[in-house]
Amino acid sequence: MSYKDMPERMIIKNEWLPLVIVEEALPLFQADSRYIELLERWVHDASLLSVNALHVPSQSLQVLCNFFTDSLYPNQPLTKLMIRNAIHNYTDSILAEVGPYLQNEVSAPENEPPHVEVIEQVLDNDYMYGTMHSDYQLMRDLVTKKKQFVENEDGLYGAKIQDNKGIVRGKAEVRPFTMEIANSEKQQMWLSLMESTLSSLDEWTADLFDLISYLWIVQPKDADGYIKFHSDEALKLRFADAMKEDFYIREKERFSIMKRVAALSSIWVSMRGDNITVIDTEKISDEQQYDFTTFNRMFDIGSLDMAYDKKTGKAKGIYSLQIRPAPILSYYLNNEQQSFGALDLKVFQYSHHTQREHKRLTRYLNYQWKIRALKRTLHQPFKIKTLLDVVAFPKSYNGVQIRDRLESVLDDLQHDHVIKNWYYTEPIDEERIGKRFWVQKYWRPLTVVIVPPDEIIAENLKKINIETLASPVVNHEVAATIVSSSITEQLSGDSEQIAMSLEENQPIEISPEYIAELIEQDQLSIRKAATEMGLSHSTLLRYLNKQNKRYSKANILKLEQWAAGKQQTKE
Repeated sequence: MSYKDMPERMIIKNEWLPLVIVEEALPLFQADSRYIELLERWVHDASLLSVNALHVPSQSLQVLCNFFTDSLYPNQPLTKLMIRNAIHNYTDSILAEVGPYLQNEVSAPENEPPHVEVIEQVLDNDYMYGTMHSDYQLMRDLVTKKKQFVENEDGLYGAKIQDNKGIVRGKAEVRPFTMEIANSEKQQMWLSLMESTLSSLDEWTADLFDLISYLWIVQPKDADGYIKFHSDEALKLRFADAMKEDFYIREKERFSIMKRVAALSSIWVSMRGDNITVIDTEKISDEQQYDFTTFNRMFDIGSLDMAYDKKTGKAKGIYSLQIRPAPILSYYLNNEQQSFGALDLKVFQYSHHTQREHKRLTRYLNYQWKIRALKRTLHQPFKIKTLLDVVAFPKSYNGVQIRDRLESVLDDLQHDHVIKNWYYTEPIDEERIGKRFWVQKYWRPLTVVIVPPDEIIAENLKKINIETLASPVVNHEVAATIVSSSITEQLSGDSEQIAMSLEENQPIEISPEYIAELIEQDQLSIRKAATEMGLSHSTLLRYLNKQNKRYSKANILKLEQWAAGKQQTKE
């Protein structure tokens, strides 16, 4: 049923309510030309809300709808006539309530909520940032190792936190966390999520660990230090077409995210700090001797937002919540002395089912490259033994399968531009492959050079700290494409190859001026043009305003394809 066909006194369904409110309220704001694009977005958001109750509209539209549903008619059914009469009777109140939000959105170039803007910035750059502290890395890696958690005498599941040398840095326990929520449906839904804590510990949970930590650094926080975490924004990092208008997320995927967030809030850790000693793992249960007595939760949870079935009103699941790293974790994120390195976006897009090795190796290499860039040791080879410890192939693999799989993973990383290239430091003696103990005695001790992409080298040479990251988004777009000669010369003879590749990256034919001209010729709004290109509104705005120093190859390709299509149409 269209808006015009809707009877005046018919009770409006919840999913249609934003559409009716927008249609009736538009004339109040159309006189101001500054609001044209924002009002277009109102119509777009209202249409999406009619089919997807979890869509996040602009803040101004949320305020407008809440004025009717919360202030004027709380818990009452509404009709077109009621809304029309309210607009006539309360015009000044509506303008006073909604006007400041529209003005803020006009003055903000990106015109997007903070959490959306941050996600789009990550998509633009192809990477985000993570702390380089080893304890943070250990806690993050722990949430992928469900098999290490064993039941203790108290009925709780615990695990040791060990570094790659076998030194015990701390312990972790799974402890059910009951929230004080007045809404019994939310309480029950949260408890059901937490029941699957152990089964939810995997590579995807580690992705969320990194993402939430990063978002907490760069997003605005409330008075209690919480940020708003939305499952849809996390899922957008996993798909190459996430910025398309018709991007669709299944409910199963959305609530699977929240199940893993609940798992993160259920893990408590106790770390020994900087005074590390080698502990006899056979005696780790002696708590008095090793003083693992103070456990702290890794993440705190605030309020929850539920999704309900539009027809039955039944609770379907939690789709967003307030979250913050607890002090034991936030110490590594909010420390002025802490250094941060680039984390390739591809780690989120690899499958946590079929490409676990890709995820593990990507995280490890990004961590190592930051350290090696600072120490000027990028030329240092990696031992095959170390890489095997990182990826942890199934024990059922034989030697030939392990070698083939590792080399295949490295080839995939090179194909996906996670690494620039890789090679053995000495030719493989194929005559020794397959012979008795060939893996342990010959292949595992070998080394490989793994060359990082040029932009990652340049990024890691910069000093990225909490002050840099916490600045406005447009101010911390610090990616560069030129690699310093001092680093280039370290890459074991690869300097010539790097120089050649840099020469190939000639300026593309399109430009912000050319794209702006095409948009103007077709009389398109920025939002409409962005939709045609498959880009977000804020990404296109940043490109046109030349606010980015670097653009992802995927976005440049979309711009080129769109411009080529417009050119062909004219011809």
